[in-house]
Amino acid sequence: MNFEYISSKENKLIKSVRKLMTSTRERREQGVFVLEGLRLCADAALSGFAIKTAIISEKPEDSDRLTAVLESSEQVVKVPDSLFATLCDTVSPQGVLCVVKRPCDRSIESIESGKYIVLENTADPANLGAIARTAEALGVSGIIVSNVSCDPFSPKSQRASMGALLRLPIIESRDVVADIKVLKSKGFKVFASVVDQADRFVTEADFSGNVCVLIGNEANGLSAKIIAESDEKITIPMNGRAESLNAAAAATILMWEAVRRGGNGDC
Repeated sequence: MNFEYISSKENKLIKSVRKLMTSTRERREQGVFVLEGLRLCADAALSGFAIKTAIISEKPEDSDRLTAVLESSEQVVKVPDSLFATLCDTVSPQGVLCVVKRPCDRSIESIESGKYIVLENTADPANLGAIARTAEALGVSGIIVSNVSCDPFSPKSQRASMGALLRLPIIESRDVVADIKVLKSKGFKVFASVVDQADRFVTEADFSGNVCVLIGNEANGLSAKIIAESDEKITIPMNGRAESLNAAAAATILMWEAVRRGGNGDC
């Protein structure tokens, strides 16, 4: 297989990848994101993502998955192991990373039915990734992420999701309140997850039909303006002394109940 060899850390591509690894703005402006590790890169290839550039170390893991990644890439670049290590934010790099084209923006108008999770200002990419893994496992239809949340296409979010963010429909919302109004106009019932002053426990909610569940920021919960758009405020019953749950743990319970008691999502 033909590839280009780059050894300079001052190379234009190398500098660009470093920016893409750390900057949400750079990823959005360039319309690409970076995946690190063979599993995620292979998932992207198998899921039909356009891989612009695959960068491999001098001795990457040789496997059928690597072959699939390289054959799906527009450009393949090999770099010294020492230079490859400077591009990665993992302790033990697997010798392959890819620059991947971001998927086309999905609009809220494209949603007709199903069960969706809406994340308002989720700050921790580890939480976002964990929520995506659970959503995919349970058959949730998709995730709507506010534009003030962490970037679902950051390396940390993607790694935490174990590929779920590549396979699950993701809608990046520029105006969550306006998008919730659109969903309500389409017959969706909107549930706001809150710690107190709830209308009912999550175990008592009617999740039949088309549903979206709102989950807020890890520290501050949902904003008052988005709670005001909900049809019901729901909470998770807790018997211990803890005042609240981790966002990913709370989301897991909410999604489980929404799917278990309301039927599977319509992906």
